Amino acid sequence: MTAGSIVLSALLPAASAYPQAAAPAELMLPPPQHALSKPPGELLGFQWGEANGTVPLSTLAHLRGTRVNHLIGHGLVVGLQNTGDSQQTQFTVQFLINSLMHAGVNLPASLNPSNMQVRNLAGVMVTADIPAFARPGSRIDVLVSSMGDARSLQGGTLLMTPLFGTDGQVYAVSQGPLTIEGYFAGAGSGASSRKNFQTAGQIPNGATVERQVANDFAKMRELELEIDDPNPTVAVRAADAISKRFTDARVTLNDPGTVNVTLPAWMTPVNFAASLDQIRIQPAESDRVVVDERTGTVVVGGLVSVGKAAVSHGNLTVVVEPKLQVSQPGPLSGGTTVANKTAKITATQDEAHFFMVPEAASVEQIAETLNAVGTKPGDVIAIFEGLRAAGALHGQLVVR
Repeated sequence: MTAGSIVLSALLPAASAYPQAAAPAELMLPPPQHALSKPPGELLGFQWGEANGTVPLSTLAHLRGTRVNHLIGHGLVVGLQNTGDSQQTQFTVQFLINSLMHAGVNLPASLNPSNMQVRNLAGVMVTADIPAFARPGSRIDVLVSSMGDARSLQGGTLLMTPLFGTDGQVYAVSQGPLTIEGYFAGAGSGASSRKNFQTAGQIPNGATVERQVANDFAKMRELELEIDDPNPTVAVRAADAISKRFTDARVTLNDPGTVNVTLPAWMTPVNFAASLDQIRIQPAESDRVVVDERTGTVVVGGLVSVGKAAVSHGNLTVVVEPKLQVSQPGPLSGGTTVANKTAKITATQDEAHFFMVPEAASVEQIAETLNAVGTKPGDVIAIFEGLRAAGALHGQLVVR
């Protein structure tokens, strides 16, 4: 019996309860995969994850040729409730005229496009992603975004819009009512209320594929597995895992981002693509510190460490409090009342926490130390930038 196993023999009937069969053996359950730990920082976390830290290879790499392709088109949204483009948006008027002429509507020669009111229309940009193996007749989602000065696309319907690829060919046609999150409400006095962005919306399954993207994937015998984030450790682990899973396949490494696989005669490319969900490898830990100064977000990779350094950081707060002082003259003095504007200025500086960072400190030690001294996200960013400038940060700092 291994450590951590659970024995349920006490819950089973005695051997006498089985007159015609041998007594059942002890039922052994594997140890749980989750281990909940409580670090010193009073934050609950899981010490181990699923499957001992391994992930499917399909989450770290993809086969070359199995990619999405971007489509784009220009269209017209109709049926808006006086929230469309204004009269100054000339291309929306041109869209309308071209659509009517294409439908065989005879427009009077005296029609002046500058005098047309198009508040119920909006010129839009339509974008979509077509999967690699989409066939004619398949449905894909589209995103519709306003190009003019429309206030809202809520309640609108997109007219038939062809979607083009980079080669200028039409690969899909989109049409249908828009789905928009939120609302927009306006009053005649100019007051309005808005929730979320009303100038962009989606049409689920709003485009029909008309042309298939050329692909000879089914006939390929040599496949290239591209690592999403090129890393030599991940590439070596992927090659070893594939070689162990398929001993008759030839696996070679060209660079840290590409694994070449020559399939055996019995295997098809589709079978190999399906096996990527079953092959599990351990991903490489990150050596990056990603800092977003706009939101104060700091993400530290597991391989990041720091050299021996001393850190001190404090905040200076200046408060300006305006005051109004009134000078009142004495009785029968002939003076006038004077109001003087003054300001009370106070400067306070938070106590600077001076702490030592040991050599080769880990991410957990860094986070625990910064949390213990009450460091704010903005201060953490400044500390990491200071450690990099001092040459004590063993990792790559990415500032956004």
